[in-house]
Amino acid sequence: RRLDWAAMDSVAARLLTVALLLLLAPALRAEDDKPGDASGGNKAKAEDAVCAQDAVFETLGTGYRFTEGPAADMQGRIYFSDIPNERIHRFDPATGKTTVFREQSGKANGLMVGPRGRLHACEGGARRVARIEADGKTSTTIASHWKGKRLNSPNDLALDADGGLWFTDPRYGRRQDDREIDVEAVYYVDAKGEVHQRIADLTRPNGIALSLDGRTLYVADNAARLVMAYPVRAPGEIGKGRVFARMDAKARGGPDGMCLDERGNLYAAGQGKIWIWSPDGTLLRTLAPPEGPANCTFGGPKQRMLYVTARKGFYRIPMLVAGAPVIPRPRDGAARPQQDGQ
Repeated sequence: RRLDWAAMDSVAARLLTVALLLLLAPALRAEDDKPGDASGGNKAKAEDAVCAQDAVFETLGTGYRFTEGPAADMQGRIYFSDIPNERIHRFDPATGKTTVFREQSGKANGLMVGPRGRLHACEGGARRVARIEADGKTSTTIASHWKGKRLNSPNDLALDADGGLWFTDPRYGRRQDDREIDVEAVYYVDAKGEVHQRIADLTRPNGIALSLDGRTLYVADNAARLVMAYPVRAPGEIGKGRVFARMDAKARGGPDGMCLDERGNLYAAGQGKIWIWSPDGTLLRTLAPPEGPANCTFGGPKQRMLYVTARKGFYRIPMLVAGAPVIPRPRDGAARPQQDGQ
């Protein structure tokens, strides 16, 4: 009887295909289980992992009224604000204790510690940006007016390598009749202490951060639910902005406080999560603390803890990456002396 070689080849090919699918099925299922973006798009690669899959948030404190502005100092201690109670607290990872660092904080929001160890605060209630000394009591006004007009309510800030700082000035709160500046803008205070308005076309600027090399300024536009990126040409000078990342257009709220890790990934609190984007704007993953977060920063041993302020609580989660330096590298790579203002 004559053999039908073509038919046999067809059957063999089908059997081989079935066998390969059975072998690959577990790997394909594992790939589908990896965290991706909110719309089920690109999955994060293993080498992009910033946090273990089984990592959980640890509660460090509760009972506050509204926590914000976490900032780490050189010893790894974390400062954070309780805005309505007008207090700045300091958490020490070495002892696990939280103490009051400053009373009557001017309803401080965003905080940052300079290289000289002094705390910088956006005091939204006092409508100024201030530098606070180590005693927690003595303070100096860095910015309170622009062109003779009082600021709205400074919200968040970022220090640069040239002795200057950027800050956002939206208008939060119920009272609007005492406003002197009719736009919610982004400002730069140079090393001489002069205040310059630099961005005035955002809806509600909020969080702000500089890239690792100081060449990109990130600004969260809370109301527009997006993060903008601006090229930094010179100290306080920027080019045309572009949309770096978007949050869910249908969800409540938008990006709030932000920070970076050692790889240049950008972290932003908003819409009940911490969003993590790579430097090219790819969403790597999101983290969900027990309460909707307002801000985040790295700190603790080796800067490998992500601290999160969220409504009435204060939390942290272990990370696989360290936080970025407080001050970005100079754009030209040259060393800069520490400025007195920092």
